[in-house]
Amino acid sequence: MSDLPPAPQTPPKPVPAGRLLLGVLLVLLGLGWLLDTTGAADLDWDLILPIGLILVGIALSIAGWQGRGRGGLIAIGVILTVALTIGTVVRIPLGGGIGDRTERPRTFEAVGDRFELAIGKLTVDLRDLPAGGEVPTEVRIDAAVGIGQLVVLVGSDIPCVATHAEAGVGEIVVFGEREGGIGPDHRTEVVCLGPPVLNLDVSVGLGQVEVRRG
Repeated sequence: MSDLPPAPQTPPKPVPAGRLLLGVLLVLLGLGWLLDTTGAADLDWDLILPIGLILVGIALSIAGWQGRGRGGLIAIGVILTVALTIGTVVRIPLGGGIGDRTERPRTFEAVGDRFELAIGKLTVDLRDLPAGGEVPTEVRIDAAVGIGQLVVLVGSDIPCVATHAEAGVGEIVVFGEREGGIGPDHRTEVVCLGPPVLNLDVSVGLGQVEVRRG
């Protein structure tokens, strides 16, 4: 029986450029999110997405020059472009955590900080704020959700509420008035005879913002 020559070994298939770049981007985004959330670094997320989009463009050029498939890279580029478009409309909070959370301030001093949530449902319940006594003339309240739903509940004993609500992509509902689509923006101006005046500045990157009486 004659010895047969060994079968040629099949060279390993190269990892698709899209999959490789996606893995690198996920690692970098996760690391950046961790550093930003823990306070170890203050990152400018307005620069992160454009940098990622530039990397995708470079990888597309290399893949085209080498004659490789570019479907995965194009998909990543589309996702980054959509995220960048949303981010230019509203500021997307990435350090606010994930899940469902309810904030219930009982004094006007407690509403000085911005209420934020990255992903999930955030409820800001303002029904316990005092409407009488020594109250400030105007109170500004900022709240934002990256992806999900933001609900603001206002007590019926505070009649003066000025609202600026916006969304990157989604729906805005302010005291029953609805707007939706890409980049909806709603402003409600009020004229009041006395304090307090609640000045709400609320936004969501992708999802719904609702302001209603409790």
